[in-house]
Order: sequence, then C-alpha cells, then structure tokens
Amino acid sequence: MSKVTNIDNVRIGRIMRLERKIRGLSQTDVAKEIGCDQSTFAQYESGARPIPYNRVSTIAAVFNLEPRYINPQAA
Repeated sequence: MSKVTNIDNVRIGRIMRLERKIRGLSQTDVAKEIGCDQSTFAQYESGARPIPYNRVSTIAAVFNLEPRYINPQAA
C-alpha cells in the first residue's frame, strides 16, 4: 500500500525542490542548514512528511522566501 500524502505538503515540497535546484544546492546542503538529516529533508521535499512549524522560518531563510510560501499560516 502506498503512503498517502497531503496535497499541500506536495506543493510545498515542489517549491523547495525548485528553489534548491535554482540555487545549485543538494538535499544534504539544505538539510545541514536547517538542522536535520538528508533523508528527513527528502521526505519534506517529496511531501511524504509535513514540515514542523519550528522549521518553517529556517527553511524559508535558506531559500530567501517569505515563510508563508513554506506554510501559508506563517506570519
């Protein structure tokens, strides 16, 4: 049975993947910047795992994005 993902998580993951590739970063590079391992970041990027609220600002800063692009409820 395949894992069910939330469409918002998938959308956010696609934004992160695009931004990461534009910047020429690897998943490992980003994972180190946000304080997690590569496999966790890969799950965020694929939409398989939701991004914890306490990481939203850090991820947004890495990609130089407004936090609302990572989490629409972020201020």
